[in-house]
This record gives sequence, C-alpha cells and structure tokens, in this order.
Amino acid sequence: MTNLRFLSLKGCNKLRTLTLDSSSTSNSSPLGTLEHLEFLDLGGVSLDTIPDDVGLSKSKLRYLDLSCPTVTSLSSLFFKDISNLRKLFFLGCTSLKSLPPSFANLFNLKTFSLSESQVVFLPIETFQHMLKLCDLTLINNRLLRALPELVGHSCLKSFTLSGSPIMHLSLHTCRSLETVCLYDLEELEELDLSATAIKEFPVSILELHRLKRLHLLALPQLRRIPWHKLQHIPEVLNLDRCELVGSRIHLTDSRLFSSFGGKAVQKFVEEGGPLHSFRISISSCNKGNKIKNEEVGFTYMFHHKKPYCYKDIPLIASSFDHQFEQSPYINRHVEISSPERYPTGLEGIFKVTESLSVWDDAFVSCLTDLHYKFPELKKCRLRRCHHMGSIFKPNNEYQGNKLQIIWAIDLQKMTSVLQKGFNDDKFAALKYVHLEKCPRLEGIFPGNLMLSSLETLAILHCGNLRSIFYGHKVGNEDQFPRLHTLQLHELPKLLHLYENQRTRLQMKKWKNLHFRGCWNLQWLPLLVGARSEKVEVDGEMRQCKKLRAGMPEDQISCYDFKSPPPLASFREHVKNKIFLKY
Repeated sequence: MTNLRFLSLKGCNKLRTLTLDSSSTSNSSPLGTLEHLEFLDLGGVSLDTIPDDVGLSKSKLRYLDLSCPTVTSLSSLFFKDISNLRKLFFLGCTSLKSLPPSFANLFNLKTFSLSESQVVFLPIETFQHMLKLCDLTLINNRLLRALPELVGHSCLKSFTLSGSPIMHLSLHTCRSLETVCLYDLEELEELDLSATAIKEFPVSILELHRLKRLHLLALPQLRRIPWHKLQHIPEVLNLDRCELVGSRIHLTDSRLFSSFGGKAVQKFVEEGGPLHSFRISISSCNKGNKIKNEEVGFTYMFHHKKPYCYKDIPLIASSFDHQFEQSPYINRHVEISSPERYPTGLEGIFKVTESLSVWDDAFVSCLTDLHYKFPELKKCRLRRCHHMGSIFKPNNEYQGNKLQIIWAIDLQKMTSVLQKGFNDDKFAALKYVHLEKCPRLEGIFPGNLMLSSLETLAILHCGNLRSIFYGHKVGNEDQFPRLHTLQLHELPKLLHLYENQRTRLQMKKWKNLHFRGCWNLQWLPLLVGARSEKVEVDGEMRQCKKLRAGMPEDQISCYDFKSPPPLASFREHVKNKIFLKY
C-alpha cells in the first residue's frame, strides 16, 4: 500500500512492535515504505520503540501523533525527512525522556503538544527555527525546568503551560500571541507577556501564588482589567509601560483602571485584599528632557538646577525633603510622571489613595478635578506641573480633613495653593507645607482658614508672592496654635504674612522664623498671651533692624533677633536664571 495517505492505529494498546518480524533485530517497519503518507496516528499504541524508518522519506507527512506511553526516546535523525510536518503530538508519554536534536528541524510545524513526559529540556534552538509555530501546549512535564528562547516569536498565537517547575518565563514581543493559559506552576516567580496581542487580562495567571513579578507592557489590544475577578496580585505588576522599574504597579494608560471601583475597591482595598497596600506609577514610555507649554509661554528644562542666592537655603530645602520622606507610613500611593494624556479612569483608585505625587505634568489644572473628594489623601507632592493654576478648589464634597503634607516645586502657572471659598474648618489636619520656585504665586491660603494643625511652613524662591494669607481678613486669636517653624526665603515682593496687620495672634508654640531675601517684608505678626520663650528670628541684620524699628513696644520682647551664621553669607555676583519668557 505504497500510496497510502491516511493511517490511524489510535488506541491499539496491545500493539507492541511495528517491525517486519518480531524476532528480528532489525529496526525497520512496513511504515518505512509509505512515502506518500500524510496522516499518521499512533496515539495510545504500546510500542516498546518506534523504528527509525517511521520518519524516513516522509516529506508529505502533515500530521503525526506519537502519544505512546511506553516509548522512552527517538533516534537522533528521526525528524530529518519530515520537515513539512504541521502538527505533532506527544500526549501522555510518561516514559519519554528526551527529544532528538532533529526535532529543531521542523521548520513548518504549526502545532506542538507535549504532556506528562519526563523531558528535562528541549533542544536549545527549537523555537528559533519553528517560525510558523502557532499553538504550543506543554502540560504536566514535571521535570521540564526551562524552555528554549521564545522571545520575539512572530507567529505564536496560543500558549499553554502547566505542571512544570519553571521559575522564569518570557514571551516578550510575541506579537501574535492572543491566548495564554498558565496554571499549576508552583515555582514560577517572573512572567513577561510584554508586547503581545492579548486582549483579555489572563486572570488564571494571578492564581500562581508564588508569582512575584508580572510584566504586561505595551499591550495595544488590552483595553480593560477585570479587577472584580482577580484573586491574587504579584508584588510587582508592570502594566503597559516601556521600561521596568522595581515598584508595584506601573502603567502608561490610566484607563486600565476604569473598571476599578465599587465592588473592586471594597474587595481589594477596604476588606484587606491584595491592594490594601499599593504603589501605582503612571508614566510615559517616551520621556523627553524638555517640556514646552505654549499656553504658559515658557520652555523649561528638566533637572536643571539653579543656584540660590544664599548658601544655607538648599540645606533647608533638603531637610524638608527628608521630613517629607520620614512622615507617617503610607499604605496606598499613586505617582503620575510625564503622562501622555489626562489621567482618566483613576476615580476608584483616588477614592482610597493616601499619598499622591505628580511630576512633569502638562494636563492637570487642579487636583480637585482628578477626584472631587480625595477622602483619604494625607500627602500631596507636586513638581513641574506647569498647567496647574491651584492645587485645590472648593466644592461641596471636598473635605481635606486628612491632608497633612503639601509639597510643591516648579509650578510655573500656580497663583494660589487653595482657592477662595473653603470653610474655616477645612484642612484642619494640615501639618507641613513646602512651596518652592512658583514664580506666579500671589497668595497661598484664604485668610479665613483656621489651619489648627499647621506646624511648619516653608516658602522658597516665589518672586511674585505678596501675602501668605489673602482675601478675608484673619480675625481669630487662636489661629495657628501648633505652628513652630516659619521659613521664608528669597521672596522679594512679600509685604506681610496676612493682610490685616492689626490682628493679634497667640501662636503659643511658634519658635523659629528663618528668612532670607525678604527685603520688602513690612511687619511681623502681633503676638498676644503668655509665652514660655521668645521667637528666634534668623535673618539679615539690615532687615531685622527694619522690622524691629516698626514693631510696637509690647512686641519687641516677644522676638529674639539673631545674626545669620557665616554659612548663610550672600553669594555676590550670582545671576538669577529663574525667569519666564513672555
């Protein structure tokens, strides 16, 4: 039957040999003469060995099933003459220990399945030559500890792996890969599915409880994540980003969190789920070294350090940075850095966010627009947000009752930290405020705010600032009961701390006033009530004499004016390079 094209011996479990004579020592069989064979199924056949000539001169063979549970190995040249094979199966091959080197010559193979074998490794160059491979299934190969390189495979569409002690798996840039099924991988610690074509988030992956790092970067087909179905989240989850950073969740497109809300928030955060503590980073994969904002009308270079006129000011700034980092531990942090679009879809995350950092942003004009409440926000850190006119604006929902720290640097368009309209009791928990290099800043807080927890206020290099408290005049003697440190540096237009110079404040804990370059400052606060110690005033002697001369007699004893240390000496011939180009 030399013209035979289809042969199935499937399930012939008593068939032991294919040789011409069972007593012969020759490793040949009648199958060696079937040169026109296209389909051969030996599934379930209990062969002791598979003759070498089964694969001899089989250039037309397209389908081959060698699921023989008793076969231990194949000859080294077994696959030499069947390079046109399309489908190959080794299912339930419990005795199979290795595949021959000629296995890598199956250039046209599209489907390959291997299950329940004792194979320890596959030929190193296996998948580099199988450029047409579409479906790859590896199930319950308990000794298989590593796979040949699969990175960049262009045709692979479906991949299934289970029951193997593999620790690291990368399918990076397999751009046709749509379906991934991974389970029972007890040793898997790192998985990379970046730059693939998966459309649905592979929920089964997150059932791998030893998985520590999961990279899902640059996934153009992935539109949403079914957060309500997830049971486990790895320590590091990189989503849709072009570089890896060792934090928790990284992504470029914030819309992947659009479905995160309601039940998902309750399940993963409020009830102590896997996102009870999180760090989410949203950043661009195409970071430049320059940002240009035509509306503001300036060009600003990133990381361009500008000199201060006084030597001790950088020390003050760095000490506050350290204070910011040493603040109470935060469980839930969101960082937005150089986004490519307005960060939409984060409403559910912002509902439980405790710390927020925004860097190099040109889209957000006010944090209140990102989320109208921010009910859990404790720390706010902003830098180079050149579209931001103010940090918070009043609405009926925003409370600000938990916010403790505001840290803002290089907000070129900001005119005020808080807009007018907040009730007196808002921001009652605010403790630390640090503002630096905000050239359009005119006022900081509405004058009616109590700020009963404010402890430290540092303002550096805000050339247009005229008054710290603006608008409605302060009229409460108990304002700032906890303020102990006030630092004012290089504020040439600052006239006063608050607009009503006659208002008298208790400020019982105020200990330090440190100022440099505030040449237009007209008066210091008028203090009332018994004080255990004087307020130590550290500033230029010329300015201190001017302020002392303009104080009422009963106020002179409240302040102790001291000369600045030699370290704070003025740097002559320093050119001011902070400017706006209109």
